Amino acid sequence: MKLNDKALQILFFVFISLKAVTSFGQVPPPGKYDTTNYPEDRAFINSISNIFDPSLSLNDNSISIGADGSIAYGLEEEFQKFARNGMTFKSVESVPGTELVRIFNGQTAIKTKVANVVFSTPEGDLHFKVIRSETYIKDNGKWYFVLGQGTNFMTQEEFNEYKKAHTTKP
Repeated sequence: MKLNDKALQILFFVFISLKAVTSFGQVPPPGKYDTTNYPEDRAFINSISNIFDPSLSLNDNSISIGADGSIAYGLEEEFQKFARNGMTFKSVESVPGTELVRIFNGQTAIKTKVANVVFSTPEGDLHFKVIRSETYIKDNGKWYFVLGQGTNFMTQEEFNEYKKAHTTKP
């Protein structure tokens, strides 16, 4: 098998896995994290559903790590990455009950969630489910997105199948 054929098979498996996911992600344990400090800041961070809002960019000083492992340095580079892959960002919707915002010293916030993400492509809408982590910093009284990372969501059954297919025996 050629390397290109193997890469195509892996890519096909990832896309099929993403399309097949129907279960919800884990819900943060109740009471484990402070979810009440800095209420005004928390309300603003919770209101952010789309990191592609240009007002959240601090001099295009963000880094995004895609579910495919690619890195984009700044939102403009991320949009170029989408375009190269024939995709246009369409929407993101958090899975209810999976969002958790933690704020540290009133200056740094980390938001985690499971999200349904949709891209438009020439072939139709492309749906992803990702576990997402976003980091925000507060500069001169304003919150900015600086780091985002998404991981493909798999059910335990899908992970077991993936592990079986990709484990080598000694």
